[in-house]
Amino acid sequence: MENASTPEGLTRKNVTMRLRRQSFPFLAIAVALAGCAEPKKPAAAERASLAGSHFDGIGRVTLHAGQPCTSQIMFDFRRTGSSTVWLAAPIGESKILTEAAERKRRVHISGKWRRGREKGCSYVDVTEVNLLK
Repeated sequence: MENASTPEGLTRKNVTMRLRRQSFPFLAIAVALAGCAEPKKPAAAERASLAGSHFDGIGRVTLHAGQPCTSQIMFDFRRTGSSTVWLAAPIGESKILTEAAERKRRVHISGKWRRGREKGCSYVDVTEVNLLK
């Protein structure tokens, strides 16, 4: 039973329900827009040399974020003042690269350029890694 002093239809419960119904369309639009948002794109890869040519560089390494163009790519390598180079490495070198990525250490990388199956998928197959001080 409603209180005689409150006007009809303005009980606390009715006001709360009305506010919820009015805010629902805004919530639905926000959820729809968030679902359409694009994920952060990985950094552009450096223009590759000929497949099989030698690669040598000093810089920092990070774990590869996103879907690589070939399953071997696990690291991103960035030389000072240069774009990103994708790296693939055997288990021994991967351990060193993972440690360098976690500790943000500089490394000296040697390897050979390789091409993946997809067009534009070039990466360095690491043959040697040295941690720098």
